[in-house]
Amino acid sequence: MVTPRAVFLFTGNDSYLKDKALEELSSSLLDNSSKELDYKVFYGGDSDMREVLDCAGTIPFLAKKKLIVIKNAEKFAKEEKSRLIAYIKNPINSTCLVLLSDDEDFLLKDDIAEHATVRRFGVLTDRDLNSWIRDLVASTGTGKKILPDAVETLKELQGQDLLSLQQEIEKLIAFVGKRGEISSDDVEEVVGKSIAASAFDLTAAIGENRVDDAMRVISDLVLTGKRHYEIIGLLCWHLKRVMRARILRDKGESDTRIASMLRIPGRHADDFFVQLASLDIGKIRSRMRVLLEADLDLKRTKYDPALILEFAVIRMCLT
Repeated sequence: MVTPRAVFLFTGNDSYLKDKALEELSSSLLDNSSKELDYKVFYGGDSDMREVLDCAGTIPFLAKKKLIVIKNAEKFAKEEKSRLIAYIKNPINSTCLVLLSDDEDFLLKDDIAEHATVRRFGVLTDRDLNSWIRDLVASTGTGKKILPDAVETLKELQGQDLLSLQQEIEKLIAFVGKRGEISSDDVEEVVGKSIAASAFDLTAAIGENRVDDAMRVISDLVLTGKRHYEIIGLLCWHLKRVMRARILRDKGESDTRIASMLRIPGRHADDFFVQLASLDIGKIRSRMRVLLEADLDLKRTKYDPALILEFAVIRMCLT
Protein backbone atom coordinates (compact mmCIF):
# COMPACT_ATOMS: atom_id res chain seq x y z
CA MET A 1 0.00 0.00 0.00
CA VAL A 2 1.35 3.45 -0.96
CA THR A 3 1.55 6.40 1.38
CA PRO A 4 -1.65 8.51 1.55
CA ARG A 5 0.01 11.46 -0.16
CA ALA A 6 1.53 9.68 -3.16
CA VAL A 7 -1.45 10.21 -5.49
CA PHE A 8 -4.61 12.32 -5.21
CA LEU A 9 -7.58 12.36 -7.56
CA PHE A 10 -9.85 15.42 -7.30
CA THR A 11 -12.97 14.97 -9.45
CA GLY A 12 -16.18 16.90 -10.00
CA ASN A 13 -17.28 20.15 -11.57
CA ASP A 14 -16.76 22.53 -8.65
CA SER A 15 -13.48 24.18 -9.57
CA TYR A 16 -13.58 26.47 -6.53
CA LEU A 17 -13.54 23.61 -4.03
CA LYS A 18 -10.92 21.71 -6.03
CA ASP A 19 -8.67 24.77 -6.14
CA LYS A 20 -9.09 25.32 -2.40
CA ALA A 21 -8.20 21.68 -1.69
CA LEU A 22 -5.17 21.95 -3.96
CA GLU A 23 -4.10 25.16 -2.23
CA GLU A 24 -4.32 23.49 1.18
CA LEU A 25 -2.36 20.47 -0.05
CA SER A 26 0.29 22.68 -1.60
CA SER A 27 0.68 24.67 1.63
CA SER A 28 1.14 21.47 3.61
CA LEU A 29 3.93 20.23 1.33
CA LEU A 30 5.75 23.33 0.10
CA ASP A 31 6.88 26.68 1.39
CA ASN A 32 7.57 29.81 -0.66
CA SER A 33 11.17 28.85 -1.32
CA SER A 34 10.40 25.34 -2.57
CA LYS A 35 7.43 26.25 -4.78
CA GLU A 36 9.77 27.60 -7.47
CA LEU A 37 11.52 24.29 -8.00
CA ASP A 38 9.27 21.58 -6.61
CA TYR A 39 5.86 22.52 -7.98
CA LYS A 40 4.94 21.70 -11.58
CA VAL A 41 1.61 21.94 -13.43
CA PHE A 42 0.72 19.96 -16.57
CA TYR A 43 -2.43 19.89 -18.70
CA GLY A 44 -4.12 16.81 -20.12
CA GLY A 45 -4.27 16.94 -23.90
CA ASP A 46 -1.43 19.48 -24.10
CA SER A 47 1.35 17.78 -22.11
CA ASP A 48 3.33 14.69 -23.06
CA MET A 49 2.95 11.87 -20.54
CA ARG A 50 6.63 10.98 -20.86
CA GLU A 51 7.52 14.50 -19.71
CA VAL A 52 5.08 14.21 -16.80
CA LEU A 53 6.50 10.88 -15.65
CA ASP A 54 10.11 12.04 -16.11
CA CYS A 55 9.32 14.99 -13.85
CA ALA A 56 7.67 12.68 -11.32
CA GLY A 57 10.75 10.48 -11.32
CA THR A 58 13.20 13.20 -10.31
CA ILE A 59 13.88 13.85 -6.64
CA PRO A 60 12.68 17.13 -5.08
CA PHE A 61 15.18 19.99 -4.80
CA LEU A 62 14.24 21.65 -1.51
CA ALA A 63 11.00 20.11 -0.25
CA LYS A 64 10.53 16.63 1.15
CA LYS A 65 8.01 15.92 -1.61
CA LYS A 66 7.68 17.31 -5.11
CA LEU A 67 4.14 18.37 -6.05
CA ILE A 68 2.96 17.63 -9.60
CA VAL A 69 -0.52 18.70 -10.70
CA ILE A 70 -2.27 17.52 -13.86
CA LYS A 71 -5.28 19.65 -14.79
CA ASN A 72 -7.94 18.38 -17.23
CA ALA A 73 -6.45 14.93 -16.70
CA GLU A 74 -9.35 13.26 -18.52
CA LYS A 75 -8.10 14.73 -21.83
CA PHE A 76 -5.11 12.42 -22.13
CA ALA A 77 -5.24 9.96 -25.04
CA LYS A 78 -5.89 6.28 -24.30
CA GLU A 79 -2.23 5.23 -24.54
CA GLU A 80 -1.06 8.04 -22.27
CA LYS A 81 -3.86 7.26 -19.83
CA SER A 82 -2.55 3.66 -19.64
CA ARG A 83 0.92 4.96 -18.71
CA LEU A 84 -0.65 7.20 -16.09
CA ILE A 85 -2.57 4.28 -14.54
CA ALA A 86 0.61 2.21 -14.44
CA TYR A 87 2.36 5.01 -12.55
CA ILE A 88 -0.55 5.44 -10.11
CA LYS A 89 -0.34 1.75 -9.22
CA ASN A 90 3.39 2.05 -8.53
CA PRO A 91 4.13 5.68 -7.66
CA ILE A 92 7.31 7.32 -6.43
CA ASN A 93 6.78 8.31 -2.82
CA SER A 94 9.00 11.39 -3.02
CA THR A 95 6.43 12.87 -5.44
CA CYS A 96 2.85 13.88 -4.72
CA LEU A 97 0.79 13.59 -7.91
CA VAL A 98 -2.57 15.38 -8.02
CA LEU A 99 -5.02 14.74 -10.87
CA LEU A 100 -7.82 17.26 -11.44
CA SER A 101 -10.79 16.24 -13.58
CA ASP A 102 -14.35 17.48 -14.11
CA ASP A 103 -15.34 13.89 -14.90
CA GLU A 104 -16.56 12.38 -11.61
CA ASP A 105 -15.90 8.84 -12.91
CA PHE A 106 -12.42 9.56 -14.24
CA LEU A 107 -10.15 6.53 -13.64
CA LEU A 108 -12.48 5.12 -10.99
CA LYS A 109 -13.44 2.28 -13.33
CA ASP A 110 -9.76 1.38 -13.57
CA ASP A 111 -9.49 0.24 -9.95
CA ILE A 112 -7.18 3.05 -8.88
CA ALA A 113 -9.16 3.97 -5.74
CA GLU A 114 -6.98 1.69 -3.57
CA HIS A 115 -3.85 3.39 -4.90
CA ALA A 116 -4.99 7.03 -4.57
CA THR A 117 -6.81 9.38 -2.25
CA VAL A 118 -10.03 10.20 -4.12
CA ARG A 119 -12.03 13.32 -3.33
CA ARG A 120 -15.18 14.38 -5.15
CA PHE A 121 -16.12 18.03 -5.54
CA GLY A 122 -19.58 18.09 -7.11
CA VAL A 123 -22.31 20.67 -6.68
CA LEU A 124 -23.20 20.98 -3.00
CA THR A 125 -26.59 19.85 -1.79
CA ASP A 126 -28.90 22.65 -0.74
CA ARG A 127 -28.33 21.85 2.94
CA ASP A 128 -24.54 21.73 2.53
CA LEU A 129 -24.56 25.01 0.61
CA ASN A 130 -26.52 26.67 3.41
CA SER A 131 -23.91 25.47 5.91
CA TRP A 132 -21.08 26.59 3.64
CA ILE A 133 -22.50 30.13 3.42
CA ARG A 134 -23.05 30.38 7.18
CA ASP A 135 -19.58 29.00 7.92
CA LEU A 136 -17.96 31.40 5.46
CA VAL A 137 -19.61 34.39 7.14
CA ALA A 138 -18.56 33.10 10.56
CA SER A 139 -14.98 32.51 9.36
CA THR A 140 -14.49 36.23 8.62
CA GLY A 141 -13.90 36.81 12.33
CA THR A 142 -16.23 39.81 12.36
CA GLY A 143 -18.76 38.19 14.69
CA LYS A 144 -21.47 38.60 12.06
CA LYS A 145 -24.07 36.03 11.05
CA ILE A 146 -26.35 35.71 8.05
CA LEU A 147 -30.07 35.19 8.62
CA PRO A 148 -31.79 32.13 7.05
CA ASP A 149 -33.93 34.19 4.65
CA ALA A 150 -30.80 36.09 3.58
CA VAL A 151 -29.11 32.77 2.76
CA GLU A 152 -32.05 31.81 0.53
CA THR A 153 -32.07 35.19 -1.21
CA LEU A 154 -28.32 35.03 -1.79
CA LYS A 155 -28.63 31.58 -3.39
CA GLU A 156 -31.50 32.69 -5.60
CA LEU A 157 -29.65 35.77 -6.84
CA GLN A 158 -26.14 34.39 -7.11
CA GLY A 159 -26.62 30.66 -7.75
CA GLN A 160 -24.19 28.01 -6.52
CA ASP A 161 -20.91 29.37 -7.86
CA LEU A 162 -18.82 29.35 -4.67
CA LEU A 163 -16.26 31.89 -5.85
CA SER A 164 -19.02 34.36 -6.75
CA LEU A 165 -20.75 33.69 -3.43
CA GLN A 166 -17.51 34.34 -1.55
CA GLN A 167 -17.04 37.66 -3.36
CA GLU A 168 -20.61 38.76 -2.64
CA ILE A 169 -20.31 37.78 1.04
CA GLU A 170 -17.20 39.96 1.32
CA LYS A 171 -19.23 42.88 -0.09
CA LEU A 172 -22.07 42.16 2.34
CA ILE A 173 -19.73 42.11 5.35
CA ALA A 174 -18.48 45.56 4.38
CA PHE A 175 -21.99 46.84 3.57
CA VAL A 176 -23.60 46.03 6.93
CA GLY A 177 -20.81 47.82 8.80
CA LYS A 178 -21.24 47.53 12.58
CA ARG A 179 -24.49 45.60 12.39
CA GLY A 180 -24.17 41.99 13.50
CA GLU A 181 -26.61 40.40 11.06
CA ILE A 182 -26.92 40.19 7.28
CA SER A 183 -30.57 40.34 6.26
CA SER A 184 -32.44 39.48 3.08
CA ASP A 185 -32.84 43.22 2.43
CA ASP A 186 -29.06 43.62 2.59
CA VAL A 187 -28.60 40.88 0.02
CA GLU A 188 -31.15 42.39 -2.34
CA GLU A 189 -29.54 45.81 -1.95
CA VAL A 190 -25.95 44.64 -2.57
CA VAL A 191 -26.32 41.62 -4.84
CA GLY A 192 -29.65 42.31 -6.50
CA LYS A 193 -29.00 45.94 -7.37
CA SER A 194 -27.11 45.26 -10.57
CA ILE A 195 -29.25 42.37 -11.83
CA ALA A 196 -32.79 43.23 -10.76
CA ALA A 197 -33.30 45.19 -13.97
CA SER A 198 -32.26 42.18 -16.05
CA ALA A 199 -34.66 39.95 -14.13
CA PHE A 200 -37.46 42.41 -14.77
CA ASP A 201 -36.65 42.75 -18.48
CA LEU A 202 -36.44 38.99 -18.91
CA THR A 203 -39.74 38.33 -17.14
CA ALA A 204 -41.42 41.14 -19.11
CA ALA A 205 -40.22 39.66 -22.41
CA ILE A 206 -41.52 36.22 -21.39
CA GLY A 207 -44.85 37.70 -20.28
CA GLU A 208 -45.28 39.39 -23.66
CA ASN A 209 -44.19 36.27 -25.60
CA ARG A 210 -41.13 38.09 -26.97
CA VAL A 211 -38.89 35.04 -27.18
CA ASP A 212 -36.16 36.79 -29.19
CA ASP A 213 -35.94 39.61 -26.65
CA ALA A 214 -35.83 37.09 -23.78
CA MET A 215 -32.97 35.23 -25.49
CA ARG A 216 -31.14 38.52 -25.98
CA VAL A 217 -31.32 39.30 -22.26
CA ILE A 218 -30.10 35.77 -21.44
CA SER A 219 -27.22 36.17 -23.90
CA ASP A 220 -26.22 39.46 -22.23
CA LEU A 221 -26.31 37.81 -18.79
CA VAL A 222 -24.16 34.91 -20.02
CA LEU A 223 -21.64 37.37 -21.46
CA THR A 224 -21.34 39.04 -18.05
CA GLY A 225 -20.47 35.67 -16.49
CA LYS A 226 -23.86 34.40 -15.35
CA ARG A 227 -24.35 30.66 -15.69
CA HIS A 228 -27.58 29.16 -16.94
CA TYR A 229 -28.62 27.79 -13.54
CA GLU A 230 -27.95 31.23 -12.04
CA ILE A 231 -30.30 32.80 -14.60
CA ILE A 232 -32.96 30.29 -13.56
CA GLY A 233 -32.39 31.33 -9.94
CA LEU A 234 -32.69 34.97 -10.96
CA LEU A 235 -36.04 34.32 -12.65
CA CYS A 236 -37.28 32.42 -9.58
CA TRP A 237 -36.26 35.31 -7.34
CA HIS A 238 -38.19 37.80 -9.47
CA LEU A 239 -41.29 35.58 -9.72
CA LYS A 240 -41.29 35.17 -5.93
CA ARG A 241 -41.37 38.96 -5.62
CA VAL A 242 -44.30 39.05 -8.05
CA MET A 243 -46.02 36.31 -6.03
CA ARG A 244 -45.57 38.28 -2.80
CA ALA A 245 -46.90 41.40 -4.50
CA ARG A 246 -49.96 39.49 -5.78
CA ILE A 247 -50.71 38.14 -2.29
CA LEU A 248 -50.29 41.60 -0.71
CA ARG A 249 -52.52 43.23 -3.31
CA ASP A 250 -55.19 40.56 -2.78
CA LYS A 251 -55.04 41.42 0.93
CA GLY A 252 -55.81 45.04 0.13
CA GLU A 253 -52.35 46.64 0.33
CA SER A 254 -51.81 49.69 -1.88
CA ASP A 255 -49.30 49.58 -4.73
CA THR A 256 -47.26 52.29 -3.01
CA ARG A 257 -47.07 50.19 0.15
CA ILE A 258 -46.22 47.04 -1.83
CA ALA A 259 -43.44 48.82 -3.72
CA SER A 260 -41.98 50.00 -0.43
CA MET A 261 -42.22 46.60 1.26
CA LEU A 262 -40.65 44.74 -1.71
CA ARG A 263 -38.09 47.47 -2.45
CA ILE A 264 -39.24 47.92 -6.04
CA PRO A 265 -37.14 50.72 -7.61
CA GLY A 266 -39.24 53.76 -8.47
CA ARG A 267 -38.20 53.69 -12.12
CA HIS A 268 -39.55 50.14 -12.42
CA ALA A 269 -42.63 50.44 -10.20
CA ASP A 270 -45.19 51.29 -12.90
CA ASP A 271 -43.97 48.54 -15.23
CA PHE A 272 -43.80 46.08 -12.32
CA PHE A 273 -47.48 46.56 -11.49
CA VAL A 274 -48.46 46.35 -15.15
CA GLN A 275 -46.63 43.02 -15.21
CA LEU A 276 -48.32 41.99 -11.96
CA ALA A 277 -51.75 42.66 -13.46
CA SER A 278 -51.12 40.10 -16.19
CA LEU A 279 -50.05 37.34 -13.77
CA ASP A 280 -52.42 35.58 -11.44
CA ILE A 281 -51.12 33.18 -8.78
CA GLY A 282 -51.86 30.15 -10.96
CA LYS A 283 -49.76 31.49 -13.84
CA ILE A 284 -46.90 32.44 -11.50
CA ARG A 285 -46.87 28.95 -9.98
CA SER A 286 -46.99 27.37 -13.44
CA ARG A 287 -43.90 29.31 -14.54
CA MET A 288 -42.07 28.50 -11.34
CA ARG A 289 -42.76 24.79 -11.95
CA VAL A 290 -41.21 25.16 -15.40
CA LEU A 291 -38.12 26.74 -13.84
CA LEU A 292 -37.90 24.00 -11.20
CA GLU A 293 -38.02 21.32 -13.91
CA ALA A 294 -35.34 23.15 -15.89
CA ASP A 295 -33.15 23.40 -12.80
CA LEU A 296 -33.50 19.65 -12.19
CA ASP A 297 -32.71 18.93 -15.85
CA LEU A 298 -29.51 20.97 -15.58
CA LYS A 299 -28.41 18.89 -12.58
CA ARG A 300 -29.35 15.41 -13.73
CA THR A 301 -28.83 15.40 -17.51
CA LYS A 302 -25.99 16.06 -19.91
CA TYR A 303 -28.07 18.14 -22.33
CA ASP A 304 -26.74 21.53 -23.39
CA PRO A 305 -27.63 24.00 -20.56
CA ALA A 306 -28.40 26.69 -23.16
CA LEU A 307 -30.99 24.43 -24.81
CA ILE A 308 -32.57 23.56 -21.45
CA LEU A 309 -32.96 27.24 -20.56
CA GLU A 310 -34.21 28.13 -24.06
CA PHE A 311 -36.86 25.40 -23.88
CA ALA A 312 -37.92 26.62 -20.42
CA VAL A 313 -38.34 30.19 -21.75
CA ILE A 314 -40.46 28.96 -24.65
CA ARG A 315 -42.64 26.92 -22.26
CA MET A 316 -43.13 29.95 -20.01
CA CYS A 317 -44.12 32.07 -23.00
CA LEU A 318 -46.85 29.51 -23.78
CA THR A 319 -48.25 29.37 -20.22
